[in-house]
Amino acid sequence: MATLTVLSKDKIYGPTKENPKIALTYPRLVEIEHYEGEEGTLLVTGESLDINGYRIHRSRDGGKSWEHIATVTETMEPDLIANWQPHLYELPKKVGEMPKGTLILSGCTRDLRVERITKMCLWRSFDCGKSWEEFSVVAVGGDIHCGLYEPFCILSDDGRLFCFYSDETHPDHSQMLVCKYSHDGVNWSDRILVVACKERHLRPGMISIARQGNGLYALAYEMVAEKGHPIYVKTSERLDDWGDPSEIGYKVVSKTQDAPSCTPYIAWLPAGGECGTLVVASWHLASFEEGKGSDLYVSFDYGKTWETVENPLPFVWPAKHRYSYSPTLVKGSRDDILYYINAVECEDKEFSPLADFVLCTIKIGE
Repeated sequence: MATLTVLSKDKIYGPTKENPKIALTYPRLVEIEHYEGEEGTLLVTGESLDINGYRIHRSRDGGKSWEHIATVTETMEPDLIANWQPHLYELPKKVGEMPKGTLILSGCTRDLRVERITKMCLWRSFDCGKSWEEFSVVAVGGDIHCGLYEPFCILSDDGRLFCFYSDETHPDHSQMLVCKYSHDGVNWSDRILVVACKERHLRPGMISIARQGNGLYALAYEMVAEKGHPIYVKTSERLDDWGDPSEIGYKVVSKTQDAPSCTPYIAWLPAGGECGTLVVASWHLASFEEGKGSDLYVSFDYGKTWETVENPLPFVWPAKHRYSYSPTLVKGSRDDILYYINAVECEDKEFSPLADFVLCTIKIGE
């Protein structure tokens, strides 16, 4: 049986006496692997409604200390707000004019009350996160009832940049999961349907994707409007072909019939056994049981069976602040290291019920 050992827990940032209104959710992390001279550097961003922009924080000592190095803002349409649903990704190879090691930040921008527009926008950094340029719009949606949300970027083996996101713009579906791809990061393909349920009221959302050792991509998402808002996983050999969009994949349920709910994130690591370790983090339990939030769900057989592991960054659910709303899981450059960030109650109780971002570094052994 594989073991998950917590190596460290390090606060990244949170509310301070100088800025007591920082309201953090939706953390995202990347470990630099391809930018020469910055290998091992950690970069973190997240959603914070106290500012118009995405804060970028950097650690060069494995998460022990952090510094704020940039704030990324909307520049193509400066009257729009950019602070929703970020995702960070480092290009492992050249795409268009962007060299290997270019950082991509994707996010949802919109007008103040989301009465007019939502956009899937991309920024890029050629200097490991110190400066950023908004350079691409993947898609444009409408208001809060006809919008685009929750991007996730990933590169295919043949060098195409994919952007997956949630889409409310089709009249036959309350919400769908879709993607587009680009050979240069600027010009995008037509929309490809990934999950579009037969029942219009169902709302698949909040994609994350992990490449497994068997070659299959595992795409995790929430199914809002189904009882318990459970988490599903759909698999594919290709990023541009997920089969029949009405096929929804399998539900994550443990051997003891516990199930996670809402805002999933998925990661796969080679360590942990012949099939490696597949891990899912989420917001709470599908039973909506009050008290502690969701544990981590792990599978050692590519998702055939699941078991729970006590959450190393526990949180109370429900809470006045959205603790653990869309946590993140990232495989480290080492095959046995998993980074897990959660938004949990502030260490300094003066700022409760707001949250700190805390990084948990986990080692997976056999």
